[in-house]
Amino acid sequence: MPKFSTYYPALRRCAVAATILLMCLVACTSTPRKISEKERKEAARRVKHTAAVPDSLAALEKTFNQEGNAIGRMIAFREWGKLLRNESRFDEALQVHSEGLHLAKTLNDTLEWIQALNNIGTNYRRLGILDAAQEYHYTAWKMSEVSADTSFSAQKNRVISLNGLGNIYMTLGNLQRADSTFRLALAGEKKLKSGTGQAINYANLGAIFRQRHQLDSAWVYFRKSMQLNEREHNKIGISLCHNYFGELYEAEKDYVSAYREYEAALTIMKASKDDWHAMPTLIALAHIDYVTGKIDNALATLQKAEATARRIKSKEHLAEIYNLYYLIYYKQGAYQQALTHHLEATALKDSVAGAEKTNRIQNISLNIERRRQAELVTRSEQALSQERSRRYLTLGIGITLFALVGSFTLMLFYTQRIRSRAYQSLKKMSLLRENFFTNITHEFRTPLTVILGLSNEIATDPNAPKTHQSKAQNIHQQGKNLLTFVNQLLDISKIKSSVGDPDWRHGNLSAYIEMIVESYRPFAQTRQINLQFSSPQALHTDFVPDYVNKIMNNLLSNAFKFTPQYGKITVSLSGTSQTLQLTIADTGKGIAPAHLPHLFELFYQVEGENRHKGSGIGLSLVKQIVESLEGTIRVESEEGKGTVFVITMPIHNSKQIKAIDEADSSYAPMLPQEAATLVDSPIDEEDNGSRILIVEDNTDIAAYIGSLLTETYAVFYASDGKEGIEKAKEVMPDLIITDLMMPVMNGWEVCKQVRADQVLNHIPIVVVTAKITDADRLKGYQVGADAYLAKPFNADELTTLVEKLLEQRRRLREKFQLLDLGSNSIGEISTSETANKEEDNTEEAVNNGKADQLFLLKIVDTIYLSLDRGQEIDLDTLAGKMCMSRRQFYRKVMSLTGYSPIAYVQRVKIRKAVAMLQKDTNISLKEVSEECGFSDYSNFVRAFKNVEGITPTQYVHQLIYETE
Repeated sequence: MPKFSTYYPALRRCAVAATILLMCLVACTSTPRKISEKERKEAARRVKHTAAVPDSLAALEKTFNQEGNAIGRMIAFREWGKLLRNESRFDEALQVHSEGLHLAKTLNDTLEWIQALNNIGTNYRRLGILDAAQEYHYTAWKMSEVSADTSFSAQKNRVISLNGLGNIYMTLGNLQRADSTFRLALAGEKKLKSGTGQAINYANLGAIFRQRHQLDSAWVYFRKSMQLNEREHNKIGISLCHNYFGELYEAEKDYVSAYREYEAALTIMKASKDDWHAMPTLIALAHIDYVTGKIDNALATLQKAEATARRIKSKEHLAEIYNLYYLIYYKQGAYQQALTHHLEATALKDSVAGAEKTNRIQNISLNIERRRQAELVTRSEQALSQERSRRYLTLGIGITLFALVGSFTLMLFYTQRIRSRAYQSLKKMSLLRENFFTNITHEFRTPLTVILGLSNEIATDPNAPKTHQSKAQNIHQQGKNLLTFVNQLLDISKIKSSVGDPDWRHGNLSAYIEMIVESYRPFAQTRQINLQFSSPQALHTDFVPDYVNKIMNNLLSNAFKFTPQYGKITVSLSGTSQTLQLTIADTGKGIAPAHLPHLFELFYQVEGENRHKGSGIGLSLVKQIVESLEGTIRVESEEGKGTVFVITMPIHNSKQIKAIDEADSSYAPMLPQEAATLVDSPIDEEDNGSRILIVEDNTDIAAYIGSLLTETYAVFYASDGKEGIEKAKEVMPDLIITDLMMPVMNGWEVCKQVRADQVLNHIPIVVVTAKITDADRLKGYQVGADAYLAKPFNADELTTLVEKLLEQRRRLREKFQLLDLGSNSIGEISTSETANKEEDNTEEAVNNGKADQLFLLKIVDTIYLSLDRGQEIDLDTLAGKMCMSRRQFYRKVMSLTGYSPIAYVQRVKIRKAVAMLQKDTNISLKEVSEECGFSDYSNFVRAFKNVEGITPTQYVHQLIYETE
């Protein structure tokens, strides 16, 4: 079963959605005490006339608390938190703004509620906790959308929410989404006539163009921002614009101008206590000094920046500072200092999202929610009390029944006899099962020998086609994996059933293990892994070379699987007069505590990446070997730090055991098999060929399926359900092939999400899985799968099925092409009705193809509404109203209709013109052209003839003739 963390993103989204819904219901339906404007203004006046320092506002909040003035406290918390944030005291700002949020919820003051959410989101952004920041800004935006308040403050809150979301998207590199969000925010600021707000958003848009390396456009937006900031006398904004100018000059390698702009920014910034905003400017000045060779100036500036960064506890800025130290010292040839600072910079970067920071934020979040949880705890205690009462009653009944059972005590003797017989039967069955297990694994080796021999001949035959050689190599590799699997099963059977005698030898165990470790060293060097072996002295003892080989083979192979590049694997051997201890430690990703008790169970596999997935036999084999030698094995592991296996065994020294020779020292390392490389087909927006998305966590199977389809279709890959959904939205495939059992998100959830997504619900889904029971198959169809194939599958069946499903989609597209876009049904289905139908009949619509029809009707409604209002029909706007990107909208319309969005819009316009002419043949054709959105009558005539085959005039004459 997948781990809980696998479902965390989906559960988190559900929790956020539920929270937003609850907030919206409270905001819209509850009837709180009306806060008068007089009370609010009086409280705001007292806060405004208090000294703008945190301590003064803290004292004022206590005064409001003593007065019982909740409104004053709420406003004091808001401004107090802002001052703390401006001084880069983000943790304290979070605590203060959270208190304000709690008060706003208590008073049900939607205006302050949304402001508090935005302030907390901004605090989290400054701390670099983007996921928490996004939740708060998104919640604030959704509340603003449903709020009936149209005041300046309410509209300003909405714009601030959009600005916060845009900054998050820009930080995450989603520049397209950030651009659209900032433009919405800019439109809102223009509507509010806020110069400062417009300046902020122009600067943000300029930053997007700078990241896209479109420097000319960036100059235009940054200068516009500077003009507005100067007009509004916004010193912080002016300083930031100087900083932006410096970045652009630096990108153009005009270091003199860049240095001048940075100094101007720093001069203005020194007047405030906003050290967080001043840090990038200091670092930028030091960088220019470094580039231009002014090393002393660079070091002096860096020392100031380092002191400030340490004071405000900014690990992000410290990481940049130490990285610049590293570059300077490296350039000077001070390699020891350079290395020290490089390591410190790397450690700081790694700790930005580390456990300490996460724990701190979690503790803050717990404090934020503690009041809300108190009520839940009280209710839980009441429920627990009731449950205890029921348990006491049940216990009383149980005691009574137990007394009655006492009269049947004599039956226990009979039961004991039955158990004894059953035990003997089970023992006999276990022996039979082990014998069968041994025999069947031997039988596997015969066909495997033939498979490996023939596949190797084909793979090495110079006359065979390259495609055949490649497939034969794949067969040979999979055959070797199966042979290793069979051999390990046979080893377990032998050890468990005591078949055969171990071949004991006497010799230097330290030298033997060192030889095994050295056989892995070339592989370690290719992976850039530091492999070390340590043994304080020669250790002469009795041992079984085959057993030592198997132990080292499995443990070292696992260590290499899970140790990343530049990691470290250490093998150490030590001993006393009675015992020896073998330790194999790695610095890999570690094992979760929940898995450690089951690690040595047969066939048990730790959840993880598919390329690290094994058979679940190796560690069980190691444990049985160690126990057969009267030893013990234990494992210690910590996630993110690594794993340590410790084997302790008694030392035996028998004179009758012969010494180990060279023949016993032959050893071949079992190197980890690298996963197949999956490469997506190139995306060509002009190519209307079919696209196939393969969602499969086993890279070998994914590569095989892709090889069957790649010559005919564009093929894309995803290794789990979550990645599959994201890639489906990116490439808009024509068909999805998915496995069921996958990490992060399984195939059933993929089907559900695709069918529930307006952007993706038209895509056919083929499930290819090893779960082949009738219940699994039925569940697959229930969640929206179009076809269900069992592994191993027939290649011809899969390719034929894909072809037929795509053909079915083409026929459905032809049906939509014949849809009468001008009929009354369209006019009768309003946008809201369409939305209701989509919500109420989702399952039926998906099954019958009606969801796609409703989607097209919604597009038609939107086009008709724009025409009625005399608005230009812009494809970006149209895609936005359908909650899609331009690319998604283009692919979906093409998939459903066979027309590009532009051609489809033109057909809708012409069908409206046809409806108008059918209604009134005396209407002016010029008027029809303008009503249907054609500014040029000749374009109207040309488009009409393209769609209907005749000109508008000929069509009118035809209607008049038919009427007569």
